Amino acid sequence: MLEAKGVLTSAEIARLQVDRTNAAPTASARIVPAVYAPVTPAVASASPQAPAGRPEATAAPPPVTSQSRVPVTVYGNILLNAFFDTSLNNIEDIPLFAGKKSSDPFPNDKSFAMTARQSRLGVRYQGPEVMGAKVSGQVEVDFFGGKTALGNGINMDLLRLRLALGRLDWTNFSLVAGQDWSIFAPLNPTSFASYAIPAMSASGNPWIRSPQIRAEIRHDLSDTTKLQWQIAATDPNVGDYQTAQFLTVRTPGIGERGRMPALDTRLGFDDTVEGRDFAFGVSSHYGRGKDVGTIGSLSVVRPVDSWGVALDWSLPFSKYFALTGEAYEGRALGIFSVASGESVGAVATPGEHGVFSRGGWAQAQFNLNPKWQVNLAYGIDQPRASELPVGTRDRNQTYMGNLMYKLNTSVTFAWEYRRFLTDFRNQLAADNRGDQANLAVVYSF
Repeated sequence: MLEAKGVLTSAEIARLQVDRTNAAPTASARIVPAVYAPVTPAVASASPQAPAGRPEATAAPPPVTSQSRVPVTVYGNILLNAFFDTSLNNIEDIPLFAGKKSSDPFPNDKSFAMTARQSRLGVRYQGPEVMGAKVSGQVEVDFFGGKTALGNGINMDLLRLRLALGRLDWTNFSLVAGQDWSIFAPLNPTSFASYAIPAMSASGNPWIRSPQIRAEIRHDLSDTTKLQWQIAATDPNVGDYQTAQFLTVRTPGIGERGRMPALDTRLGFDDTVEGRDFAFGVSSHYGRGKDVGTIGSLSVVRPVDSWGVALDWSLPFSKYFALTGEAYEGRALGIFSVASGESVGAVATPGEHGVFSRGGWAQAQFNLNPKWQVNLAYGIDQPRASELPVGTRDRNQTYMGNLMYKLNTSVTFAWEYRRFLTDFRNQLAADNRGDQANLAVVYSF
């Protein structure tokens, strides 16, 4: 406006922007990794808000704006991971479970590699008020979308959409539309070794970022005690979409054949004690689908009810120590990495209506000082063996420990050790144990 009115010249405006860009970042402007917090438990929430659901304060407009003059903040993490594996895994750099022992006749069970594909880029925007609501949104990507099909394409990683959402926040009510973290079992352990896929995935940590329309209602029970209720209509995928080839089309799966959105809900309770937020939540998921197949020459349709209930907690007992975790049970929760890849059986098998599973994870976080942090965690996923074919995974466990050193506001080093124990139904000789040692170097901006 000052430039349009002739008060400032374009050169003065440009110089002002340069000065602001080169200035030392303030505490409110700095963006730190979501998995590292020196005081509170470092876990992902179900939305960009704090666990209590209170709208965040509007930050000062950044020097970057969109074409429509909406303030935009660019953030990200440049992340290098160097790792050593002692077994065959489903994913080399972020192993979720081990392959069957002696399944490879060649000595390929051990490996070392380095990758930067867990690096992350994002944009947040803060729009004008609409009918008394604050407008905001977020788009976030990483490079975990796959490998380029070239002889030297191992490090030509493809973009993957993580988040793409918009929010309308009133004082006690919010509307969210887009791809966001699920409100079912919304927490994650703390890890830079497992940054693109949350730690304990397939070992007791249900998670997904899914397209959804969500409503949030907040109520203050007292000055320090908050209650939040969230309900969301989500994409009905149950996790059965398996393909080894690259496709640009989407075909209906078990969940889509149910002809209705899946429904998630969570009731959260948050109490602030001496500046620390103690949070508890109970959440549930329900989706309806159809499993199709043939028995002989007869085409058969079997109903599938995907459902789950979960309890989550975040307990920062002091600025030095916190406990977080989740426990769940449910059926056909493959999209949440529960009984991953085997959550719905073929028609005419015991798991044709969906495989039941239960499990959970727990993490102890030690904040030794503002620079050093230690996290110890354990998780287990245990599908019902009687609903699985012989030779499939019927239990998966992970132990994890990491040490993080925050050199400054921008650079963090992390050392992590992980051990996973994978058992297969009625095949004791195939049960496998694997280890991974990981070094992560993170530059955050």
